[in-house]
Amino acid sequence: MKEIKEKIDQSNNIIIVGHVNPDGDTVGAGLALLLGLEKKYPEKRIDFVLQDDVPKNIAFLKGCDRIKKIEDVINPNYDLAIFVDSATIERVGKVAKLIGDIFKINIDHHISNPKYGDINIVKDISSTSEIMYSILKDLDIEITLEMGEAIYLGLVNDTGNFAHSNVTDKTFLVASELMRIGVNNNKIVNDFFKTKSYERMKVLGKALSEMVFVEEKKLMYFYLSFEALKNLNAIKDDTEGIVEELINYSGSEVSLFLREEESGKIKGSLRSKHNIDVNKIAGIFGGGGHIKAAGFTTELSPEEIIKKVVENL
Repeated sequence: MKEIKEKIDQSNNIIIVGHVNPDGDTVGAGLALLLGLEKKYPEKRIDFVLQDDVPKNIAFLKGCDRIKKIEDVINPNYDLAIFVDSATIERVGKVAKLIGDIFKINIDHHISNPKYGDINIVKDISSTSEIMYSILKDLDIEITLEMGEAIYLGLVNDTGNFAHSNVTDKTFLVASELMRIGVNNNKIVNDFFKTKSYERMKVLGKALSEMVFVEEKKLMYFYLSFEALKNLNAIKDDTEGIVEELINYSGSEVSLFLREEESGKIKGSLRSKHNIDVNKIAGIFGGGGHIKAAGFTTELSPEEIIKKVVENL
């Protein structure tokens, strides 16, 4: 932490970046860091930049209006980049063009992370937000309610509301400390999980009616074409959570959700219940993540992807 503090002290123009299609952990960790650094270093320029919009069910967090898009950055003369929740540099998408070869701090919790930063804080724990809580404490930054809500949402997002096996006693201790400073668990959970759009419900209905179960592999999968998404008047944000719904079937051990992007590429998400390492399977397609939750993007057809997944289960 001493090296990180020294680097932040020496820098005047800092960019915080997170992965494309941001989720609650990316936004939560990045936003908490943005608010914390602005509080401690009011004289510095600090930007949190994402390629894609903040999802509707996350935008209730105070400070989300401060998150910038690439086109909002007028003078990208940054001297320090802090990556949050991004397993690779490529995961931040087009934002990488704003960074170049400046000093990089890599803060992440994905086991597939190759430690691409000049400084790396990569831990196999519940979420990047849990790591961020400790970092802010180590930087002697008092965590405000707004920072706490952002971190708490990150915990809720990546633990499935504290239901996944990545939850530890430390995770609950962090959550407890955040509630102690005023974070309202009920509000965060309701705003995040229970504000689904009509289109999102239609996507879920399509998934549940068209999902396919491969009994011998205990695999449940669903493919959604870009045309089908458009026909439902839905957007990619409306597909969040589908892979978790697929794994809910009692007979399944692994779930696979494939979504075609406008470019024709396929975005894949994998989940497992017990001892199957989906991080290794995602690696076949150049992706990664965690043992029980991983993802990838590929130019292969849905049929080719499903065939390879089945062969490797």
